[in-house]
Amino acid sequence: MLFQPDWAAVFEIYNCDDANCYKDLARLRGVKYWTWSKMDKLHPEGEGKLPMDKTQHKKFTNYAFDKDEFKRIILQMVEYVRRHPEFVKQQRILRRRAAGAEL
Repeated sequence: MLFQPDWAAVFEIYNCDDANCYKDLARLRGVKYWTWSKMDKLHPEGEGKLPMDKTQHKKFTNYAFDKDEFKRIILQMVEYVRRHPEFVKQQRILRRRAAGAEL
């Protein structure tokens, strides 16, 4: 996240009950953070286990995600980026440069 632009959007697909880890990193960097919120649209595939002692842990489980919910979140992120003032400003600069190069 450190090298993302100011208008970046970060999507932690599932926080595995460690809600503040990447959320805090995004906050410290100053970028927008999203994570999965509709747990009924998230499905674990088997039981993930820690490699060292084989105890069950959510971070080592594979998950299936509802594709429509995934798409909904991505579209929210796209809209956020497209409306971010710094992104809009950079797009204008790029368009002006491209127009100047065509002349």
